[in-house]
Amino acid sequence: MLLNSPPSYVTSVDPADEDYARQYSTDFVSRWDELIDWDKRAAGEGHFFIDLLLQAGACRVFDASTGSGFHAAQLRKACFDVTACDGSATMVERARANFERLGVKIRLYQSDWADLHHLQLTHGLRPFDAVLCLGSSLCHIFDRDKRIEALRCFRRLLKPGGMLLIDQRNFRAILAGHFSSSGQYYYCGKTAKVTIGALSESLCEFVYTFAEGARYRLRVFPLLPVHLRSELMAAGFTAVESFGDFKRIYDPMRADFIIHQAIA
Repeated sequence: MLLNSPPSYVTSVDPADEDYARQYSTDFVSRWDELIDWDKRAAGEGHFFIDLLLQAGACRVFDASTGSGFHAAQLRKACFDVTACDGSATMVERARANFERLGVKIRLYQSDWADLHHLQLTHGLRPFDAVLCLGSSLCHIFDRDKRIEALRCFRRLLKPGGMLLIDQRNFRAILAGHFSSSGQYYYCGKTAKVTIGALSESLCEFVYTFAEGARYRLRVFPLLPVHLRSELMAAGFTAVESFGDFKRIYDPMRADFIIHQAIA
């Protein structure tokens, strides 16, 4: 999956872009697992998240942006106690179908992050050892204060000393003109390519083009690692450590994704 065309730069953001659920159409979500390729992604990722969770002594895990359920399923198969949710109804249905197909029992909810405390109270969810927010999902929030509030919602789900694992696209490299989508770690499928559409300091558009011509777009906020670390601190997290494509030592202009580990 390669960047074949230069991005077009924009200076304003359509408020509709903040409606993340609208972007995950039924057609797009039906092809999400084709885009990921679960087997290849599992091989590329290895035991990275499992090892971090075990090192932290985590057992109960909340997957706050489960998508089609890849990480929730991987962790459940590794014997973690997993609860999953997503704000997109189409993704929740996809995850449910995947869990049934794999025969894994995972509590699954549809919820926006702003409603997580209500979800916790309604379903009697005890505090978790770890919260995951993966898939560059936080970048669907364009407003800094709203991102910080979402991070505070994650923190309230955690036990004292609990761990948040959150990732983001490498927007520092993307904004510098060094976008890459290697196909080794995240989007491992061979039937689609990922390119950059509109791009500015306030908007990044990813274009997913499948072999037969179907095309889908996700428009997100290009959150830089330094700003995410600042927002994590503002939300009350400490001891933030970063990884590039699952490595502690990495080239900041070549990694596809940056993963952050923070402590509540």
